[in-house]
Amino acid sequence: MKLTRKRRKVGPVEEARERRDSALRRLRGAPTPVIDQDEQRRRRRQWLPVHYTGTFDLTEEVSEILAPLAQRSDIARYPYLVHELATAVHHIRLDLEQLLVERDARRRISDLPYEKRARARDLIIAAWERPTAPVIDPTSAWADQLVDHVVPLTEPLRDYLARATPPGQTGNNPSISERVETALREVDRAVVSVTRTLHHIEANRATSSTVLTPQLRALAPSAEELEALGLT
Repeated sequence: MKLTRKRRKVGPVEEARERRDSALRRLRGAPTPVIDQDEQRRRRRQWLPVHYTGTFDLTEEVSEILAPLAQRSDIARYPYLVHELATAVHHIRLDLEQLLVERDARRRISDLPYEKRARARDLIIAAWERPTAPVIDPTSAWADQLVDHVVPLTEPLRDYLARATPPGQTGNNPSISERVETALREVDRAVVSVTRTLHHIEANRATSSTVLTPQLRALAPSAEELEALGLT
């Protein structure tokens, strides 16, 4: 599915209906429908409720999000666009690794007296050595390098999601699934932004760099054709 396609946001009525139906299924003991990761991605982009569980594969998700741009050869000419994607993927790494660090901190302070837990938690999180941003060569397999950047989190995150409280049952706090969803949206936005920029560049090159005579316009040349013939 192309990320450039504009979709409407689901309104509060539709979202409330989705959550109501999910709650009714739980009350009746009915099994929750199994939704594969591709469908979860589609729902996320349509702002429909999603619930990530222990079947979620972060490596696969980042790979699928980046796939449409990874297949474009023209992106290598614009390193700043690859950097934009790298920044978004690195933010995912930071956000989701922090989730795992917080989880570990809760385990480690569980036996401490209550009044000492907050201080101990702060110390553990402060001691977390943040990963460095990946250095990407836009002319190489940049998408593979970005996917590799999140590989270390895939299995720990899968385990966390398998045990986490589902959305809608965490009071005023976002569930772990919802925090994962929020992190993924940053890469979704980056891909949309980069795709639009590439389309804009392509359109400008086809119209402003070349004088489109009526005869040339009638042939509807692509930017690649014009460049190959030295007409840009």
